[in-house]
Amino acid sequence: MSDQIHVSPDGVKYRLVGNITTTPANDTEAKKVLAQTDCVEVIVSDSRLISRGSQFGHVAIIVNGVTYSRAHDGYDSKKTYAQYVATQQSFRNSVGYVLRVSPNEKSKIEVELKRRVAVTSRDPVKHGYSLLDNSCSSNVADVLNLVGIVAYDPRWSAFGMVSPEDIAVGLSRSKRVKEKRFYAKESP
Repeated sequence: MSDQIHVSPDGVKYRLVGNITTTPANDTEAKKVLAQTDCVEVIVSDSRLISRGSQFGHVAIIVNGVTYSRAHDGYDSKKTYAQYVATQQSFRNSVGYVLRVSPNEKSKIEVELKRRVAVTSRDPVKHGYSLLDNSCSSNVADVLNLVGIVAYDPRWSAFGMVSPEDIAVGLSRSKRVKEKRFYAKESP
């Protein structure tokens, strides 16, 4: 290829270094854009009046097979996905929202959840459970917000509190939801 010099309208000189086709399709065909994706699952469980803190329901997030579940006495992050679904929430109906995330977003979510577990474990009194700003729902909403996933509509939350129902409504409208899973409670 010979050296071809092009001059832009503002006088900048450019040298042509090659002619390439940027896409294998013509202008009328749909172009494929491939991106690597992964997923996390948010599980929203029904309310349970006889359990302290469960009167509004419960929210947990699963990342890489580990369940992160904020409760009154701290974080429970020792259960696998199978253990959580089979034992922890078998007494109530739950819905799982499988969310599309990039590998980088998934990593950020996991790092932040591990940080929250460590901080809460070091000083559980200082980082105590609060329905207003440190609940199962608010923790999941905050972590998802770090990667740009809006998990609830703040215009409709009472006193800034995020409920499991807020998360269920917010995620049910999200374009990030890849799959919705239903987990029925075990019969008594």
